[in-house]
Amino acid sequence: MSVPITLSCTSYTKEAIESSDKHAVALVTQMGETVAILRDPEIYENRKEEIVTRMFGAIDMDHPYISHIYAGGPYLIGGEVELLDRIRYNDGLDKWRKTASELLKEFEEKGADTVYAFQTRNPTHAGHAYLMRSAGEDLKAQGYQNPVLWLSPLGGWTKDDDVPLD
Repeated sequence: MSVPITLSCTSYTKEAIESSDKHAVALVTQMGETVAILRDPEIYENRKEEIVTRMFGAIDMDHPYISHIYAGGPYLIGGEVELLDRIRYNDGLDKWRKTASELLKEFEEKGADTVYAFQTRNPTHAGHAYLMRSAGEDLKAQGYQNPVLWLSPLGGWTKDDDVPLD
C-alpha cells in the first residue's frame, strides 16, 4: 500500500543531495536521531499555492496546516522511505498507530471487500459522522458487501473556530 510522502527542503539541502554521489538520505529527528532512510530521492518545486488550494480549497493563513505548508522550504523531496524502527510518541496512542502491513491484515480479518477512509485533524462531529455513514451506504449501493471504514484522525493543531475537544 503506497502512500506518497513529501518533505519540504531548503535550497541548501537540495544542492547537497543533487551534488552527492549517494542515492539515499538519512531522515533525522530534531534531536539528530536517524529514524528512516529516503532512497533514490526526487526533488520537486514546492508549489505551495497549488498544494494549498487543491487540498483546502482556499488560502487561509490562520489555518495551522496552511501556515505550516507556507513555512516550508522552496522544494519538496520524496522517494522510497525505509523506516528503521517504529516511531513511538509515548502518549498512550501508540497502539493505534499501525503500519501499512498491519492495516492490511486488519482489513482482511474484517473481510473487507473495499476500504474507504476519512481523515480529519479536528474532533469528529455529526457532519463527519454523516459523511462516513453515507459513504458506506453509497458503497453498498454500488454492490460492495462489506465496506470497511478507515478513520484516520490526525490530531494536532486546531483553528480558533474549530469544534472544541470539550
